[in-house]
Amino acid sequence: MTISTVPRRVKILKQKFPQSLGLPFKKLLPDTVIQESLAKLFIKYSRRLFDPIVTLWAFLSQLLDTDKSCHNAVSRVIAYLVGEGVELRSTLTSKLFD
Repeated sequence: MTISTVPRRVKILKQKFPQSLGLPFKKLLPDTVIQESLAKLFIKYSRRLFDPIVTLWAFLSQLLDTDKSCHNAVSRVIAYLVGEGVELRSTLTSKLFD
């Protein structure tokens, strides 16, 4: 992806965002890019429902949403996780894995 394609992709994302489920920023900002940045900063984290990657995607999605509530952001995270095949035992934002 070149720098010149980013504004075009953001425009397309903003147009499609209201119809999208889950966390559409996953395609625009892949987890590998975020993980690389976290590694460069020596940031370690536990596998949780809201790890830094999912939190960033949810925050960016919340910014584009017309209803900027946390409720909608959490609903998008849940839709993303279900789409990824994660079995949710609870919607609590603490540990996801035992």
